[in-house]
Amino acid sequence: MKDRFFMKKGFAPGFWMKAWILVILGKEELHGYEIMSKLEEIFPNFMKCKGPSQMGSGYKILRMLEMEGLITSRWEMNEEGPARRVYKLTEEGEKLRKELIKEIEKNIEFLNKFINFSKEKEV
Repeated sequence: MKDRFFMKKGFAPGFWMKAWILVILGKEELHGYEIMSKLEEIFPNFMKCKGPSQMGSGYKILRMLEMEGLITSRWEMNEEGPARRVYKLTEEGEKLRKELIKEIEKNIEFLNKFINFSKEKEV
């Protein structure tokens, strides 16, 4: 597994924002506001608990993911409103998305073992 953001910082809030963006874009191409809205749908208080600047942080993370080559964007012209930037995963982003899922699954197994062991009676 490559030494990406999740290896450097563990499962910190920034990790989860990046991971969720990759997972969301693995399903469909979306513009930034739609991505942030999906995050808000999945985790109703996620954006609020981080403060009003969290939407801006989401856009910064999109830029970072684009600079890392994990996503690309294009401008979509809309007759009824302003142009919007639409994001999609790159091949590298898709590989990382799959690696993330595997890594999280391994951690779930580890955490379940930890929880089960901690609940056993001491001898």
